[in-house]
Amino acid sequence: MKKRLLALLLLILVFPVWANLPAGFGFDEEEEEDTAPQRVEPDPMREMLRTLRNELPASQLLELPLADDETFLALQLEALSARPKGRLLLLPGDGLHPDWPLGIAPIRRNLPEYGWHTLSLSLPAYRPLGVAPRTLPPGPLLSRMPQNQKPVKQDEPDAAASAGFGFAEEDEEEPVVQERPDPAERLAQHREKVEARVQSALNHVGSGGKLVLVLQGESVYWLQPWLESGRLGRQVPLILLHVEAPVGADPTSIADTLRRLGANRPILDIYNASNQEQRHLAEIRKAAYRRAGNQQAVQFPMNFESGARAATTDRWLSQRVEGWLRGL
Repeated sequence: MKKRLLALLLLILVFPVWANLPAGFGFDEEEEEDTAPQRVEPDPMREMLRTLRNELPASQLLELPLADDETFLALQLEALSARPKGRLLLLPGDGLHPDWPLGIAPIRRNLPEYGWHTLSLSLPAYRPLGVAPRTLPPGPLLSRMPQNQKPVKQDEPDAAASAGFGFAEEDEEEPVVQERPDPAERLAQHREKVEARVQSALNHVGSGGKLVLVLQGESVYWLQPWLESGRLGRQVPLILLHVEAPVGADPTSIADTLRRLGANRPILDIYNASNQEQRHLAEIRKAAYRRAGNQQAVQFPMNFESGARAATTDRWLSQRVEGWLRGL
């Protein structure tokens, strides 16, 4: 009887304390950590290229070499003609794959019917997909922290530890602050990567036949040094599709590049008239053509459509490009 009363008394004393403990309190943390799912960051470009490799015919897939035994994917289509007119080298915009349905795919797939070889390159992503550009570097964020805190020396015990309430951390690590890369340096490094892929493509196609560059989005900014130096040829025609300026580049710098190309460079400049930034950049390029005295530069407004209107837009784009090439 006494044992039962003692057990009941202990239960009454212990139960309120146990009932007030936070949910999930226990000693099986190791099992929870082991069973927690691991988060894997996706690589959108890698997934898109893998899909292209799985869905497109093997005859269209081409692995071009880079340094250190690396390769990159390019998509090729041979001209449906006994006497090909030349080759179109296509560079998609930033974060887009070499068979992107808006702009790139219609030209890549339809121009072979008019007697042109097409070769579309996969390019490294300048800015990861789904990641918004940072507006504040680490410095200003850290500057908001209070500056009147005195550092605790490692050989001095923590005040709470001295009072017997805890243990001082022996090896307290300082927060690691990653410096934001210089935009100009980052842009130069990316240009080198793109130039290496273009050079590999040029080595593959050789010097025979006419070469035309199709530059979508930011691609013309990647090749600014090459265009200005004439390394791609003084007379190579350019097709610009919805030009956009990448982060870190001066949007107006394209005007100087186009002026340096001179008066004899054939250029087909297609822009989105419904986009204010597109219209502004188009006006800058138009002024550059005039200052250079380039009468072979032609501008056309065009809005890429999706859904039921996509087929009509794609057909118009292909016919416009082919008609312009026929007049060269």
